[in-house]
Amino acid sequence: MAKNLDVCEKDCFDSSLTLSQETINGLDIFQLSEMIMSLEYAIHYAKECLFALSFVGIEETSGKIKAVMNELEDYLVFAKSAHKSKINGENGMENFMKDVNA
Repeated sequence: MAKNLDVCEKDCFDSSLTLSQETINGLDIFQLSEMIMSLEYAIHYAKECLFALSFVGIEETSGKIKAVMNELEDYLVFAKSAHKSKINGENGMENFMKDVNA
């Protein structure tokens, strides 16, 4: 198990997420919906890992998981705000077109 944690530490914890807010805003509504569901799942999974690690007593790894989880939560906030603005934009365009056609 220690070997698996070392591999995960090298692969997972040293890399940072690279999506910018502009990139997230460039996604369409379907992609944003998928991203939101994936992020929520990843956050839930990280919480389960923290719970499991609390029994083992590995504080260093749990601290790193908390840091990753915080980054994921930040991305979730960006994705939800972009999704909401896209939905509001489409609803605004539909209302505008209804007014023009009336």
